[in-house]
Amino acid sequence: MGNFMLYIPLAFTAFILFMNYRKKKSKDEKISLLTVVFQGVVVYALSALFFGLVAMCSSTIGSLLFKTKYEARVVEHEASSSEDTYRAVVEFKDSNNLLIKKPLNYGGSDPVEIGKMITIGYENGDKTVTNLSFGTQKLVVGAVLLFFFVLGLAVSAIFLHAVGKDYSIVLRIALGFVVYIVFPLAMLFFIGVMSWVIWEYFQGKRDDMPIWALGICSLFVTILIPAFFGYMKMLFSKDKSVIKLNRRSEIKRRISK
Repeated sequence: MGNFMLYIPLAFTAFILFMNYRKKKSKDEKISLLTVVFQGVVVYALSALFFGLVAMCSSTIGSLLFKTKYEARVVEHEASSSEDTYRAVVEFKDSNNLLIKKPLNYGGSDPVEIGKMITIGYENGDKTVTNLSFGTQKLVVGAVLLFFFVLGLAVSAIFLHAVGKDYSIVLRIALGFVVYIVFPLAMLFFIGVMSWVIWEYFQGKRDDMPIWALGICSLFVTILIPAFFGYMKMLFSKDKSVIKLNRRSEIKRRISK
């Protein structure tokens, strides 16, 4: 796994730099060493993160498919090398009825709570176990999927550009993701947070909050709610108008025949 995370990004970066070099040579463009170094650093960083996530996801899928599954109880948390990062330690009995105590293969600032029963993947000799109860790590799974998607788009665009293929589809997917998912979710998030603050104020749980802060939250909620519905209406009406335009164009084309 360590070799995979090291050599694959290096090979990918070397390939991209070589293809970019060939393209510039064929066009007789000047090649700057500083530009090559900068491109190499950016490509290696993105590809290392992406292929690292690929390796992590592959390991989890491999554990889910091939490793023996056990029901384990979280008994404690242990500090990892990073500050404010902890790993849950679980206790379970293996197929030989031996009591085993192992940490999970990942850590975080919000580890699985003590006393929680989770499903794990484990084989004799493993130094850590894999948490297969994905419901206990919604934040981790969500973050991994989000970064996997974003980094996958970036790596795909870099590869297609290097080999001289059209990468506009990747840009359209990225734009659609931002327009149809990121913006609406961000607006809903801010509406929810500010509405919760206002609710807690009137419930007497935030008596120390200044009145001007309450006014700002109320103002933003008042603006964001109609803005959100207006934004969603704009998105869907735009799609409908495009469909209608296409239908009219098709009708005119048939009439002209």
